[in-house]
Amino acid sequence: MKLRDATTADAARLDTLLTRLIHDEVQYDSNLNGSYVVTDNYRDHIGLEGHKLLLIEDGGEIVAFLYGFLYEISGMLAKPIAILDALYVEKEHRRKGYASQLISAFKPFAENGACRIELKVLSCNEAALRLYEKLSFKETKKYMTMDLQAQ
Repeated sequence: MKLRDATTADAARLDTLLTRLIHDEVQYDSNLNGSYVVTDNYRDHIGLEGHKLLLIEDGGEIVAFLYGFLYEISGMLAKPIAILDALYVEKEHRRKGYASQLISAFKPFAENGACRIELKVLSCNEAALRLYEKLSFKETKKYMTMDLQAQ
């Protein structure tokens, strides 16, 4: 297992993993398109200041990744917020601690200027909730939705 920063050579594989993340999330969010394929999403973010793309290789193959960035509204926020935007581990590599390792590696990036790390997780994704709670994330906000198709 090797944890490292992403390079532009990794962009296509990261797009594939993001596609798989979206396909996995369909079970929790009916508004996601389960046939959507991501292309050229991360290429321009790799190495960009304020953005962090980390990955884990196992057996020479990228099997997990984390994407996060610093969010700042000048004048409104006293300090930026580090947004953990995407975290994915291939199914056959789960429960090996890879997600925890990626988040631990993201923390120094976040601590270098941000006041906290925030993420969104669907309330019915119990496995993700357990992981984040184990890593000391706390619920501080609730996002609520109104299904307009039901009215």
